[in-house]
Amino acid sequence: MTSRSMLLGIATLTVLATLPAPAQTPRNVRISVEFRQSGTTASQGGGASGGVIVTERGGVRPRGRAGAESREVRSRSTTGVFTLVQDGGEATLVVATQVPQAEVVFYRDYVTGQGYVASGVVFRDVGTSLKVRANVLPDRQVRVRLTPTISWFSADGAGTIELVEATTDVIVPNGRPVVLAGSTTETHAVTRQILGLGQQRTTGETLVVLTATTQP
Repeated sequence: MTSRSMLLGIATLTVLATLPAPAQTPRNVRISVEFRQSGTTASQGGGASGGVIVTERGGVRPRGRAGAESREVRSRSTTGVFTLVQDGGEATLVVATQVPQAEVVFYRDYVTGQGYVASGVVFRDVGTSLKVRANVLPDRQVRVRLTPTISWFSADGAGTIELVEATTDVIVPNGRPVVLAGSTTETHAVTRQILGLGQQRTTGETLVVLTATTQP
């Protein structure tokens, strides 16, 4: 082999060694968040009623009745939202309805010491939203940073909007549901009427469940 052939061979090997490796396509991660709500409403009541019965001969006979009532209602609902995000990327998803609400604001003039009330209408988002960032780790694990939010109208019918929000940074197994957060509420009400007494107890629980699944 001549010296020129050896130089050409070395130059060819050098070019092949410096070629960049083919770029890998970033993997996608499916982030699913579920809001699982469950509640129980138990009511108990007791009452009495009375009256008189007039007989055919003009006599009067009293009449009375007492009773008790017990009832329990259980409800369960699930609201879910999901999005796809690239490995190392960030995504935001909002599914909501703008609802008008009356707003009353009190303004006070500290110079004169007087104030006045101004009323208006504001629009608030009612629904679910999800902001997420994901990184795929070895050993079938995913690092997730997310802020899920859910809002809904309260069950008392007063037009109040309730809100649940959770912000967290966790490492979860690939494809396995994990409970991130939760909230519980309990209300105990007693009503008293003439010849009657009623009690009502309402309990509720909301769980935030995360599932991160890598896509092929």
